[in-house]
Amino acid sequence: MKKILFILTIFIFCMGMCCFHNFPDNDLWARLIAGGFTVENLSVLKHDFLSYTPTHTWYDHEWGASVFFYLALKYFGNNGLIIIKGLLAAFTVFMCYKTVELRKPKSSISYNILYYALMFLAVQKTLGSITRCLLFTCLFFSIFVYILERARLGKKKELIILPFLMVLWGNIHGGCISGLGLLGIYTIGEFLNKKSFKEYIYTFFGCFIALFVNPYGVNYVKFLFFAAGMDRSFISEWTSPFDLHNIKEYLRYKIYLAVMLLTQILYIIKNKIKYNTLDKTKIMLVLITAYLSITHIRHQTFFIFTAGTLLYDEFYFLFNSFMSFIRKALKIENKNFIDGFCLAKEITVYFLLLIITLPVLIAKNKEIRITETEYPRFAIEFIRINNLKGKLFINFDWGSYAAYKLYPNNLIAMDGRYEEVYDPKLLLEMKDFHLLKNDWDKIIRTYKPDVMVIEKKYPVYKKIAEHHDWKIVFENNLSGVFVPAKKVKEKYLYPIPDDEYYNKTVFYTNIKYKKDGL
Repeated sequence: MKKILFILTIFIFCMGMCCFHNFPDNDLWARLIAGGFTVENLSVLKHDFLSYTPTHTWYDHEWGASVFFYLALKYFGNNGLIIIKGLLAAFTVFMCYKTVELRKPKSSISYNILYYALMFLAVQKTLGSITRCLLFTCLFFSIFVYILERARLGKKKELIILPFLMVLWGNIHGGCISGLGLLGIYTIGEFLNKKSFKEYIYTFFGCFIALFVNPYGVNYVKFLFFAAGMDRSFISEWTSPFDLHNIKEYLRYKIYLAVMLLTQILYIIKNKIKYNTLDKTKIMLVLITAYLSITHIRHQTFFIFTAGTLLYDEFYFLFNSFMSFIRKALKIENKNFIDGFCLAKEITVYFLLLIITLPVLIAKNKEIRITETEYPRFAIEFIRINNLKGKLFINFDWGSYAAYKLYPNNLIAMDGRYEEVYDPKLLLEMKDFHLLKNDWDKIIRTYKPDVMVIEKKYPVYKKIAEHHDWKIVFENNLSGVFVPAKKVKEKYLYPIPDDEYYNKTVFYTNIKYKKDGL
């Protein structure tokens, strides 16, 4: 009965927490466009139609996730996108629990609810607050770990499942490369553990071959490995959470990182574990995912779910040792009192988790909102109501939103699809423009936009505002809209400053999903 309550609470808590903060990922709009085309035409897009800059074949490594998001929005509206986010997060945490249970911890039962709640809270900022494709990779990653751990316990025949899962994963999100990474770590780890490892090698090649089952063929696999090795240091989520500008951010993750790494170190020291008895596979997984999380914000989820799963027993061994020390120091030896206290603690934790998250989960009015601090909704509305057609130059992060709202009247320079569609050099040109570096206006001279939306935080804003060829026709605290001086009109309509209007119309679009080119 307690296990059933635990599982229900995990799902309610994770899904409820996913309802608190609902912000669309910058790339969600392109995902909805691609998903809509695939669903309505039973065909995957292989060309770009949103941009005026040069593009190549659209290798959409997230086309499967796009279908899920589009269907969720089409049939369930805002609630659909929020619920699918919550379900993916909840199932990921559930798979972590199943792996802990599989490992049969000696120091504690495998379903301490507070432990998993804290695990989810550590990852919430990068996962639970945003509807994004990475959610699918987190789920597949946790399933892979579960099956690989079962294999280590003698269920190696089940490894045959992984190539079939890789077919799905490879067509849902490009993070499938992490699955190959997992298999590589398990292969090397079991070799160092002096245990049979050939099965992992066979599975690795089976999963690699599975990647070729996709709408793009061999070129898709080439693209995945090319994309995996790209320099993305100039994209915020690919920077380190320990960079100076992130030093006050991601505190939950940083605390979790410190606690779990310290847990592993203290456990090894306290139990005097020598190299020969050390589980090399587990140590490699924890250290490699820790390194990835330290170097890239995007990879925090891998460490949190991996360490939270594999170090569960070590954590409770040390925690119970600490609590035993406290009880002895306070001379608390009455077993009935201790049992009563533990029961009261459990009831309190379950009550708080449910009372906080259940009401928001069952509430009918769940919305994905866009705020003026995150999206240039007023600027985009200004362009729309004044019918400012043509080539729109806009920030990389906002390109997908602008395309969703303004196509076919406006084409964008670039958006977050980045290497999927564009030459990576284009982003460097865009970066130079915004920061006034090198040949900063090359991208403007070359592609000659008809209208520009520029964020005020960039140095180029002032430069363009003073430029005689461009005139600002709308501005607010976030951004400004610029048009060529020759095309300035005497009068313009101005957007209404009404939050309710923008949130009610957040997913309105003029895009028609026709196979002959939209």
